[in-house]
Amino acid sequence: MNSVNTDVQNTQQGDDNAFERLLRQYDPLISALVAEFSKAFPSIDMSEDDLRQEAAIALYNAAMSYRADRHVSFGLYAKICIKNALSDYMRRSIERSVPHIVHIVSDYIEGCFADESKESECGPASPDEEPLNVIISNESFRELRQSIKEALTDYEYSVLMCRSEGMTPAQISKKLGKSVKSVYDTVQRARNKLKKLIKQ
Repeated sequence: MNSVNTDVQNTQQGDDNAFERLLRQYDPLISALVAEFSKAFPSIDMSEDDLRQEAAIALYNAAMSYRADRHVSFGLYAKICIKNALSDYMRRSIERSVPHIVHIVSDYIEGCFADESKESECGPASPDEEPLNVIISNESFRELRQSIKEALTDYEYSVLMCRSEGMTPAQISKKLGKSVKSVYDTVQRARNKLKKLIKQ
């Protein structure tokens, strides 16, 4: 039995020192995941200390529930548990921050469509990794999505949805059969409408 599995087993038996060793060993993983979530949602009120605490709790729960006979390494199991815990914490934080969600959408598209030079910086991105896509697809925000859709024209909404899928302005232009300039102009109009929606 390797040292990690030994510490997991001892943690399950109530050995606090064993868990402290696990916490030190998996600190790089926790730091990386906390940084990933903090970067993805800078406008959401989530402190890194809170995220680290959630991650530490998730690591402890992973150690307590881990079973070696499932033929999955503890490292992989712990990573999945920590990511799931941080995702849940992020969703709860978003739910508490509903008034700020439209700000996030507006700021996001403003940053990604500010000028042509940002195209390579902002996209394309994987739809699963796209923070805007996470917000728009979240079931908790059906009403918000509907409000955004009603505030925009079909074309403006289509452009926003294309961006949420990680498409660049050039790709959106090609898909919708519009010029790149039209895409940028449309984003500007959409952003202004979202700002008005914020003030309501």
